Amino acid sequence: MALFAAIILMLPALLGGNALLAIGIFVVAWRLRARRVKRQQETLRVFHGLSEEIIAATTPAAIAEKLATVLPTVTQAGSVNLYLFQRRTKSLERVPTTADPEPMAASIDAPPEGLANAAVVCFRNRTLLNIPDVRRNPLVKVGSKMSLPRSAMFVPLYSQQETLGVLEIGNARRPGFFPPEEQAAVQHLANLAAAALKLQERQAMREQLFHSEKLAATGQLISGVAGELRTPLENIVQLAATLAAHQGVAPSQRDLLRLVGESQRASEIVSHLVSFAREDEPGPQLVDVNSLAAELVRFREPEWKGLGLRSENRLSSDDAPVLGSRGQIEQVLLNLLIHAGQYAGQSPSKTLTIQSSAIGKRLVVEIEYSTPREDSSSHIDPFSAGSLLKGDALGLGVCKSIVRSHGGEIRFRRRSGAARFEVEMPITRDADQQNGAGDLRKPSRPLTLMLVDPNPGTQRQLLSLLSDRGHRTVPVASHTAIDLSQRLRFDAIFWVLHPNSGTWTESREAMRAHVPVFVLVSDGYDQELARHLEQHQGFLLPRPIQDADLDRILAHTAPAG
Repeated sequence: MALFAAIILMLPALLGGNALLAIGIFVVAWRLRARRVKRQQETLRVFHGLSEEIIAATTPAAIAEKLATVLPTVTQAGSVNLYLFQRRTKSLERVPTTADPEPMAASIDAPPEGLANAAVVCFRNRTLLNIPDVRRNPLVKVGSKMSLPRSAMFVPLYSQQETLGVLEIGNARRPGFFPPEEQAAVQHLANLAAAALKLQERQAMREQLFHSEKLAATGQLISGVAGELRTPLENIVQLAATLAAHQGVAPSQRDLLRLVGESQRASEIVSHLVSFAREDEPGPQLVDVNSLAAELVRFREPEWKGLGLRSENRLSSDDAPVLGSRGQIEQVLLNLLIHAGQYAGQSPSKTLTIQSSAIGKRLVVEIEYSTPREDSSSHIDPFSAGSLLKGDALGLGVCKSIVRSHGGEIRFRRRSGAARFEVEMPITRDADQQNGAGDLRKPSRPLTLMLVDPNPGTQRQLLSLLSDRGHRTVPVASHTAIDLSQRLRFDAIFWVLHPNSGTWTESREAMRAHVPVFVLVSDGYDQELARHLEQHQGFLLPRPIQDADLDRILAHTAPAG
């Protein structure tokens, strides 16, 4: 009875101790959970940032470097290697990184010893390989295994039902499987790397196509001025021979001036050819189109005189600054002048006139020339498919796409015995742009933007405008936009309206929950459409794109502060 009474007296003390112990355990568990959640959130943030950097990377080496630098900080990986499949050699080639700069290739048909053999197996089978113990696995054929990691994982790079390569990650500390969440995360990054590689491949093909067209135009130009260059060179040789024949006699001032003039003329022709074939400066710049056109007219006038053409220069002396690529605008004007000169040289009247005028914020350059009345081809639009297939338009189809990529338009008009080109482009009068194309407003924070535009020319222009403002822009195809918007975080989508750009209304509805701002870029301004878009967190951006309109939309997307 006494023992029972003692237990009753001690019960409150016992219960109080257990309660304190339970509270302590709860607090410790809560803190451990909070740390785990914070660590998971930080890991997720790093993965999202790495995903954006992979998509925005411009070279395979940049992708490999980012993976090798970031993945070891958030996974069990101690080493990361990226293998890309080369169709020409039928091998997996490792992309060099700072940590592992030595190149290495593994033949698909006869793989070497080591981890490269497992990479080949992963590539062939198109499936993820998780090797818990490298030194005991039969896939890793090697004599001495001491330099290898203890465990490894190989992940294929998929893109549009095609395997582009293999991502290898290793753990040098301990054997064991990579956990399922890391497998899923790395496979996601591998697929993003494959998508980025596809984008890089397409961009390289577009650039190669543009440069091929430019080289073709350069060849046409060289062919056209060969006779013109021969004339001053022959005069130089003749004058030099004459001066050498009169030894001891001082040359006349007239002969010296002729020699200097012909030398300068030949030098100008060569310099212009070299300038035309040279690579463009990166990024847009202000180009005075009137001044550029005047230089080209002076360059072509001697050849026109040789053809018996009567040319008239009515170009305005006022500045006409256009934001764009000087080399591309020069290519357009020069091709049009060559085309006009060829047809005018075959006409009875042999006349060619170039003039320019500013109408509002638009510059119009007109090149009018006489045409052979009996030649039925003079009544064919040189931009039409039939004319381009004949090959007598000197790349005028490329010229049209270049002008449109600068926010302009090019037209062809004809009448009896004459034809005219009209090149219209937007004039840049903004004070900040006049001080330099690169001195643009910097954002309060860099934005991650998606750009859907199937036209390479307009895509390049928008990429330049947005990147010059400090934003990351990812160009994607319309059919992959919805899927990518669900996997990556974008601040806004710029959807350029083209006949083949996809159904933007359906895509916008599907992406609305994932991307806050939708910007539709169109050739004209529709007030009703603009009002409808703004009611649903969207904007209508008309072309030619004005800096004030673009800055207003970007400021709304990323408010100051």
